[in-house]
Amino acid sequence: MKRRTSIVCGIALGALLFTAGAFGVVRSADRSTASAAISLTAPAAANGIAHVSGATLDQTISSLQAHLEQVPGDHVAWATLGLAYVQQAKVTVNSDYYPKAEGVLNKSLAINDGENFLAYAGLASLANARHDFAAAEQHAQHGLQINPYSNLLYGALSDAEIQLGEYEQAFVHVQRMVDLSPDTSSLSRASYTWELRGDIEQATALMQQALDDAPTGSNRAFALFCLGELAFNSGDANSALTYYRSALDAAPGDPASLQGKAKAEAALGQNLTAIDDYATVVGQAPEPSYLIEYGELLQSLGRTAEADEQYAIFATTQTLFAANGVEQDADSTLFYADHGDPQRALESAEQGITTRPFVVMNDAYAWALHVNGLDAEALIQIDKALSTGMDNALFHYHRGMIELALGHDAEARSSLERALAINPHFNPLAAPIAADALERLGASS
Repeated sequence: MKRRTSIVCGIALGALLFTAGAFGVVRSADRSTASAAISLTAPAAANGIAHVSGATLDQTISSLQAHLEQVPGDHVAWATLGLAYVQQAKVTVNSDYYPKAEGVLNKSLAINDGENFLAYAGLASLANARHDFAAAEQHAQHGLQINPYSNLLYGALSDAEIQLGEYEQAFVHVQRMVDLSPDTSSLSRASYTWELRGDIEQATALMQQALDDAPTGSNRAFALFCLGELAFNSGDANSALTYYRSALDAAPGDPASLQGKAKAEAALGQNLTAIDDYATVVGQAPEPSYLIEYGELLQSLGRTAEADEQYAIFATTQTLFAANGVEQDADSTLFYADHGDPQRALESAEQGITTRPFVVMNDAYAWALHVNGLDAEALIQIDKALSTGMDNALFHYHRGMIELALGHDAEARSSLERALAINPHFNPLAAPIAADALERLGASS
C-alpha cells in the first residue's frame, strides 16, 4: 500500500545504535574493535558509531549531558551527543532536536577541529536528516580527510550521494564501507544499491546476510523490517507480514515495523487490524509518511473525516520541519499532488529537485507536472526516475497515467500492467485507479 518509495533501509540504522550499559564506553559497530573509554584522546572506534552499554537513547543523552557537566572539554562526548540528538529526532519525529544537535556539534569542533572526524560525521548526519545533501556530502568528505577509514563517514557520504543522484560514486563508497566492516549498517546500504538497480534477488541476499550477522535485537529488527519492505514492494504481502511480525518480536513497539505490519494487513484485507496498528504507530511516531499512509487507507474505506484528521497532523509536522531547517521532499510533493493542491505540489517539486535530484524526487516532480497538465515535461522526469532500473510500482503507475494523458495508449497499458504486476497493493487509492484505467484501455486483469 505504500505510495512512496521507502529509503529507510537504504540509509541503514541512522547515525547511532545504542546498546546496553552505563555511559563511559564508546564501542565501534565493528564487533572486532575493542572498547575504548571516552576521553580527549579516545578514538570513536573504527566507524565512529557510538554504542553505550546498557542504556536507552534517552539514558545515553542524559549520561552524556551529565558527563559533559563534569568534563566540558571532551570533544568526543560533545560529538557523540550531537549524533544522539540527530537519532532522537528521527526516533521521536521531533525536529526540535536538530538545532540542539547543530549547537553541540559546533561546540565539539570549537574544542577540536583538527582530529574531530566524529563531529563532521555528526554534521553530515544532521545535514542528511534536514535534506541538505550537498552540505552532508561536504561534511563527510571533510571528515574522511581526517579519518579515511571511518565507516560512519562513508555511510553518510553514500547516503548524500544517492540523494544527489550521484549513483556510481555512492555505489563505490558503499562497497568501501562493506570492505571496511560488513555489518548491518553497510550491508543494508549495499542491499539498497542493488534494489536501486532492480536486482531484488541480490538486494534480498545482502539483507539476509545483514540479518544473519545482526549482533543485537535492534539490528535484527532492522534487517527483518528491510526484508519485509523488499517482500512487500515486490507484491508478497504475506511474506512481508511475517517479516514485520518477526521484527516486532525482536524489538517490541518498533514504529517502522509496526507501520509495515499495518500496511501488509491492509493489503491482505485485514483493515480493522491495520487501522488499529496505524493508530498506535502515529501516536508513537507521527512521521509524515505514516500519517499519509494511514490517512489514505482511511480515505479508501470512505472514512474521510478521520483521514482529514491525519492529513491535518501531517500539515502540522511539515510546518515544524520547515521551521527547523528541513528541506522539501517527495512526501510533501506527492501529498499536495494527490490531494488537490497542484500548484503547491509543483512549487514543492521545483524546490525539492534542486537539492535532491534522486529517483524518488524525479518521480514526485513528474507527478506534480502531470497534475498541472505538463505531461511532456512529466514524461522526461519519470524516465529519469526509472533510469537506474529500479522496478517500483508507483513509478510505473505514474508513467502509465502520464502516457495515458499524452494519448500513448499502448505504452500506458504496458506501464500500468507492470505497476500492478509488481505490487497490486502499492497504494489503496492509486491501485484501483490503475485497474480502472486498464479496464478502460481494454487490458486483461
